[in-house]
Amino acid sequence: MKRVLIISYYWPPAGGISVIRPLKLAKYLKIQGWIPIICTAKNPHYPFEDNTSINIIEEGPEVLKVPIFEPYGIYKVLTSQNKSALADVIQNAPKHSLLHQISVWIRGNFFIPDARCFWIVPVIKKISAYISENPVDAIITTGPPHSVNRIGALLKKKFNLPWIADFQDPWTQVDYYKHFKITSWAHARHRKMENEVFANADLITIVSDSWKVDLQQIGAKKVEVIPLGFDPDDFKSSSILDQFFSMTHLGLLGEDRNPETLLYVIKAICEENSDFANYFRLNLVGKVNSKLSDLVASLNLKSNVFFIGQVSRKLALQYMQKSQLLLLLLNKAENVSGRIPGKIFEYMGAKRPVISLGPVGTDVSIIISKSRLGQNIPYDNFELLKEYMLESFALFRSSGLHVDDQLLKSYSHEEVSATFVYHLNQISTS
Repeated sequence: MKRVLIISYYWPPAGGISVIRPLKLAKYLKIQGWIPIICTAKNPHYPFEDNTSINIIEEGPEVLKVPIFEPYGIYKVLTSQNKSALADVIQNAPKHSLLHQISVWIRGNFFIPDARCFWIVPVIKKISAYISENPVDAIITTGPPHSVNRIGALLKKKFNLPWIADFQDPWTQVDYYKHFKITSWAHARHRKMENEVFANADLITIVSDSWKVDLQQIGAKKVEVIPLGFDPDDFKSSSILDQFFSMTHLGLLGEDRNPETLLYVIKAICEENSDFANYFRLNLVGKVNSKLSDLVASLNLKSNVFFIGQVSRKLALQYMQKSQLLLLLLNKAENVSGRIPGKIFEYMGAKRPVISLGPVGTDVSIIISKSRLGQNIPYDNFELLKEYMLESFALFRSSGLHVDDQLLKSYSHEEVSATFVYHLNQISTS
């Protein structure tokens, strides 16, 4: 069997969606003929941790852990932020202190490509020593952070091994890039590093069709779309559906995705329909911004909206499977067309209907339509939201809400990994 080195900052006990790609590749690549070796951070500042996720691999891969220095520790001391706040370094920046604004500026202009840049040299040294004694046949880097893809470019120059640079998010085109207040000279450095990845990778993979076009427009040539996915094994445990008409959102909910109109719709229906008011429950699982919690309080919806907080992945999956409806919120950003939140694939695995809020014509709306997973509705379309909620409630009270899971199989992690294997075989024999 061939050996592939996967470099990822995220690895258990990291929580959240970013760890899923490398974790599932480690699981399924081995089944499909490639032995994975993981290179990851030894002492990272993960926003939150979840020690349950590593259990999904029966025989864990070989893992190389490289110590990392991250300036988030300094930021934490200076601003008295707790660990979970580190994930929110640029969220709602105008409302933050001057110290925070300065920190954001420094982050964008001096830590290039990102705050994990101090990890690059140690990883190069570690991997160089490792592969001199333990040869590998190919490398996959998966980012962000894009320091990981920077590592891939440097390793390619040094060893000329077949290399796939995987982008779960764009680099200079990502929606939050502009919030770093990046100067022209810093932007030039970002673009130079980005172009080196484009020029040296044997293949660039991106998670959406729109983002593929975006990358090609700034110089990327060999680009293939490999979506995120879901693992049917994660959903083997059966869950009894809620007796309430529950809608659940999972994950970080920042101000750029606040569903204000939906809350006003819920309030209006509750006032008009006592039956709906008695049965409806909105579960917000994960960190929620204060603006949204204030709106819930002002609308007097506390008996219908529940702030669950951060939970383990295992418990999050249970919430998905029990919920009557699952809520997907797209960022209100310029490049939203290509943003496909990883949770939509988890929602597929849960086999529950999805209501997505975002513009018409996005990659998400196309996926939802083709897979018959639910409906995408613009954030501010009050009437359409109200109509959908009432129709769904009527189905809940009669025949129940269902999806056709036969249309979802192409998004399984086994299929996603098979696509990676196809490309690994192509670039390692060319």
